[in-house]
Amino acid sequence: MNSLQTERRNQIRQAGFTLIELIMVIVILGILAAVAVPKFTDLSAEAEKAAADGVYAAAQSATATNFAAARAGKAGITLITNGATLLAALDGTPDGWAASGATLTHTGSGVTYTITVASAETTAAKASLTKSW
Repeated sequence: MNSLQTERRNQIRQAGFTLIELIMVIVILGILAAVAVPKFTDLSAEAEKAAADGVYAAAQSATATNFAAARAGKAGITLITNGATLLAALDGTPDGWAASGATLTHTGSGVTYTITVASAETTAAKASLTKSW
């Protein structure tokens, strides 16, 4: 038997992984999963809060735009006095948000996000908003 045939037989015998190698891969994957799952759930909560911050910023922008349009004498402008008029001033209803009284509310994963019209819009002053979360 020459060395080429011996080398070929060795390659055929060593075609798979050993049991130890497979167990080590499974252990490493388990450790990675144990570390990644809590990080993922934390990111979900942060994303929900960031979305609520975005809705609050859009509401602030809507109050400023609505006030400017009213001051400019644009017809058909409704002053922002409560949650329903604030929701109407936004460009579309944000997913999961609802108006009730002076507030816009969204309940996420265990947290309630509330935007309140603290002072109503008048012809001399724009509406002021507060957030609670």
